[in-house]
Amino acid sequence: MPGGLTEAAFDSLPTRVAVLDETGRVVESNAAWQSFADSHEHPLAPDTRPYLDGLRQSSNEQAVVLANRLRSLLDSADVASDDSQYRIHVDGRCVQYALLTDDGGRYAVLTHHECDDRATAADVRLKERAMDEAPVGITISDPSQPDNPVIYANDAFERITGYPIDEVLGRNCRFLQGEDTDPETVDRMRRAVDNWEPVTVEVRNYRQSGEMFWNQVTIAPIYDENGEPSHFVGFQQDVTDRKEVERSLETERDRLALLNQIVRHDIRNDMSVALGWGNELADRIPPAETEAFERVMTAATHTKELTEAVGDLTDILGAADPELEPIPLDEVLKREIERVRSNFDYRTDGVRIEGDDDLPAVDVLATSILSSVFGNLLDNAVFHNDKSDIVISVDVEVRPETVLVRIADNGPGIPDSRKRDVFGRGEKGLESPGSGLGLYLVDNLVETYGGRVWIADTDDMGTAVCVELQRAHS
Repeated sequence: MPGGLTEAAFDSLPTRVAVLDETGRVVESNAAWQSFADSHEHPLAPDTRPYLDGLRQSSNEQAVVLANRLRSLLDSADVASDDSQYRIHVDGRCVQYALLTDDGGRYAVLTHHECDDRATAADVRLKERAMDEAPVGITISDPSQPDNPVIYANDAFERITGYPIDEVLGRNCRFLQGEDTDPETVDRMRRAVDNWEPVTVEVRNYRQSGEMFWNQVTIAPIYDENGEPSHFVGFQQDVTDRKEVERSLETERDRLALLNQIVRHDIRNDMSVALGWGNELADRIPPAETEAFERVMTAATHTKELTEAVGDLTDILGAADPELEPIPLDEVLKREIERVRSNFDYRTDGVRIEGDDDLPAVDVLATSILSSVFGNLLDNAVFHNDKSDIVISVDVEVRPETVLVRIADNGPGIPDSRKRDVFGRGEKGLESPGSGLGLYLVDNLVETYGGRVWIADTDDMGTAVCVELQRAHS
């Protein structure tokens, strides 16, 4: 029996208290416990004896768990006090239990009380251990002290920076900065701290050895029990390897972009010269050679347009999230229709484009290279057409939130099974000499603009490409 408590003092305790012996029987309880047990049917106050047997026989799973915990406590070889707390959800109360010894006897002391949601010592130790073993550096600083010093740093912070923890505590983390640390990034962190705002940056820092590394730093305020910001937690992660890979890729991308620009420029210039001389010769070609001449001019035109498509594709794939702006759709369509007519003026009698004389004036959300969408579709309507007389119709339907553009031709059409596949990278279409970049570019651009594109049949078995774009409302 625990000593030092008089019966009067024990009974005066407002908290329900009971003492169990090694057999699991209640050998002592105070008035609050007895009153509760007599007046309530509660999983924590079974009316059977011994007490632990009553808990085990309960239909309440938590009572059974508590019984097992108490049994383990009483059977433990460790006679030291082992305080713990267990929440019982029946009435929001908790059970606090401890092991006591007296003249070789072992007793479990139970108390029922309102649950304390504050972390227990065991919880705190568990959280500290988790922070110490975390794979990222963690620091906690106290802005109430001069210069917002670090009051906690975990083992990973020491591994990343090389600074022993005892040299870190009491200092502001700016000691990680050095010659190549970007002052604007530092100012951004300082402003966030001054305004109690979270922030994430990537900054050049320096280890204790003087070695530079890229540090991904996240700083966030910690709030106290009253909801007021009291401390800052910082997370540090060494991202040097990723930054090196990004730098290598950027260098390689710049080199390829330069090569692409040079090659496209030279090919485009040469094709322009070839097309210019071809137009000069168009009226002098004998009728018997007209078909061969037209094939040469078509191939030259396609090569020139391909260099422009590659440039447009580079632009759109290089912009992760381009800014959309209002673009006059009617102006873009008229310009591209005139371009196609001009490019194929040597076969004007065989190419007819209809619908551009009645285009509605409407703005859509896009970028300056919207023309590549309709330029490629109009070119395809010529290149992939097996008719001697090519007819292309352009129709625009203005809707409340979108605009639908339909470009139809009288060509061979596309089977239903391939109507989506032709938008894939490298898809060449039906017996097409093309590269497939045109429709791939169209699909990517339209998707970037928040629209969609699909292929439908026409009344004369040709192909109709439908492009739906978002309207730009003023």
